[in-house]
Amino acid sequence: MQSIIGIIIPTGEKFLFILTQVIVFLSIVSFLLVIVVLILRLIDFLEQQRKNKFLAKWEKDFYEYLGSPYNPGKLLNGVKKSQYRFLLMVMRDLFSVLDGKDLESLKRIVNETSVYNFLLADLKSRSTKRIIRAAYFFGASDNKNVKALLFGHIYSKKSDVFIFCARALARINAMEYATAILLASRYQRNLSTDILISILLEYKSDVCNYLLERIRFEDDYYKQISIQIFRFHGFREAADEVLKIFQSSSNKKLLIECIKYAGSIECIDAIPYLWEHFEHPDIVIKTASIEALAKIGGTELAPVFVQRLYEESYEVNIAAAEALFALGEKGIKLLQVVAKSNADSKASAIAKMVLSENFIEIDDE
Repeated sequence: MQSIIGIIIPTGEKFLFILTQVIVFLSIVSFLLVIVVLILRLIDFLEQQRKNKFLAKWEKDFYEYLGSPYNPGKLLNGVKKSQYRFLLMVMRDLFSVLDGKDLESLKRIVNETSVYNFLLADLKSRSTKRIIRAAYFFGASDNKNVKALLFGHIYSKKSDVFIFCARALARINAMEYATAILLASRYQRNLSTDILISILLEYKSDVCNYLLERIRFEDDYYKQISIQIFRFHGFREAADEVLKIFQSSSNKKLLIECIKYAGSIECIDAIPYLWEHFEHPDIVIKTASIEALAKIGGTELAPVFVQRLYEESYEVNIAAAEALFALGEKGIKLLQVVAKSNADSKASAIAKMVLSENFIEIDDE
């Protein structure tokens, strides 16, 4: 036996014996891993075979049913419950691409056949995967009978369960649960702002009236989200409240949302406040103000935009050039003048870039 830094290393026959045992052990583990992989591949292969066999028999009838007034129950004659997962795979792909009568046919399969009870059992289960599946299909099929069950999962600690159930309630346009969704979202640590906005955007536009009623009492984060929803729907009725926030807030993200909202609805009343932020030290706020003023319009702003072409910030330069282009003929002529004025300047290069991107030639006169 040898000892190196307190570690005892066997020598001779004992060492060879231990090494052999280790090699045998690793060989057995490797063999078992190969067996497991092969079993998983076999299971996947057999599952795919069952799916293909089901589709070959059923797919033709399914596509003939779409858009027709036929009873969806007859479509499922001969389809076993064990095959419903294949049926739902096909339907999930189609829910996102079909509309009109075809979409209504899909909804009827969920709402008027034994698929409803199958998914209802999923929604009542403790399995995350099954709950998510049921929430998706009930939301996509606009099934209002399951609102209470969906609400029961809103305060789940599992983010996926919350997201799918909240989105389903929004798709159903269950406004009575909007407060619960906002409250439950505060307890979801891994919930991103974009996902929460995407959930609220599933509601119809009347969600804007609901958010407008709450906005005075919400913190800056939820005000920011509400204003993004207003902007998406072009909800002009929120203008007065947003302008109040614009005047009083010092939160950068919230200010930017107010500015973008003002530009998107072309709010003339916002112009004085946009002017105040035109010289803001923060480049992002200044750039957003330029873009908003350009959307609101007014050729009298053209000389001011030209001045911004010569500022140090590249982002401000780009925003000013695009704002000039948005003003129409007068702004384009000014861009052409700047482009020819000093060919080596940054302002000239940016003017040329914006003109060329919009296929406008520079006059040689």
